[in-house]
Amino acid sequence: MHSAAEHDQTKHPLMRITALGEFALERLVRPPVWAEEEPPRYARVARSEWGDRGPAVALLKVLLCRANRRASRDELIEAIWPDHEAINAAHALDSAASVLRRHILCTGEVGSLLLTLRSGGETIFKLAGQHRLWVDADALLSLASQALRAECQGQDPLPLLEEAHALAGGEFLEDDLYAEWAQPRRHTINGARHRVLFKLVDLYRKDGRVGLAEELLFAALEEEPTDEDALTRLMILLVEQERRQEALQLYQYTQDVLQEEQAEPAVYTRELARRIRQGLVLRERGELYSASGRVRTLLLMGQDAVSRDYGDASGSKRARLTITAAPCGGQTPSPYRYRPPRRRSRRLAALAVG
Repeated sequence: MHSAAEHDQTKHPLMRITALGEFALERLVRPPVWAEEEPPRYARVARSEWGDRGPAVALLKVLLCRANRRASRDELIEAIWPDHEAINAAHALDSAASVLRRHILCTGEVGSLLLTLRSGGETIFKLAGQHRLWVDADALLSLASQALRAECQGQDPLPLLEEAHALAGGEFLEDDLYAEWAQPRRHTINGARHRVLFKLVDLYRKDGRVGLAEELLFAALEEEPTDEDALTRLMILLVEQERRQEALQLYQYTQDVLQEEQAEPAVYTRELARRIRQGLVLRERGELYSASGRVRTLLLMGQDAVSRDYGDASGSKRARLTITAAPCGGQTPSPYRYRPPRRRSRRLAALAVG
């Protein structure tokens, strides 16, 4: 056990939580003597320690979804036990909080990572902040905001964007995909994920690293084959490289997947495909990025402009097709092979809940 003074000087979070993709917990490993320059080391908490503690883990996840990681007793009962009339929900919540505090978030340090506060006669449960309990989803949101501020101040946002993109590999709390209490947070994270992706693509293009931009968009479509934001950007990128046939193949692929969902591409996407078929020259102009979304204007030479407001991307059903890019009319073959997604993309189903 370390003293309070030692605890106050801790420079690293006591625990880390992975919420993007497979849910995981890690505890900080404190060596007997810690050199100043030594990087922190974390040990993964075995699933056997928390996997069968359902109410306590549910309490943790609900708090991770709430603003400032805090919620009242009544809010937590309603989220975790919506049919709480049939049980003693207050006792169940207190038991879950005790298990979470003493067994799951235990660190052997001074102070708890789960606090119980009282304000105005109301009991509030609150998780420790990012400096003590690091969460990858919160780090992603923070880095995305920092990148936006850096760009507004004339600084290079690329390192922050690349760090954020490295975190954005999986769905937020994917094991709780259909939980209504996770939907608002999932919307926010998916929006940030796409702002980071598309801004990275634009920066790579401007720097002449078209291959990296293309690779990011292909990867996004592998995961979300009906992400029309990624699709249209990739189609334009391919057209700029005189690879129109590949762009149309990708469009056809997405159209087929949408048909499986009894849907069709958006008007903007269909119009873009039509004009690519007609051989029109395309270029983009007037990009605007903000915390609330992105607006992109597609300028077609000799034609009226078609605009689209970009919000959160959607997902799709598992695809059954495979597209291999092929040269056409002197085009250079793409080094990427577009495969069906490895798992069913579940963002559309998640965003549709509630």
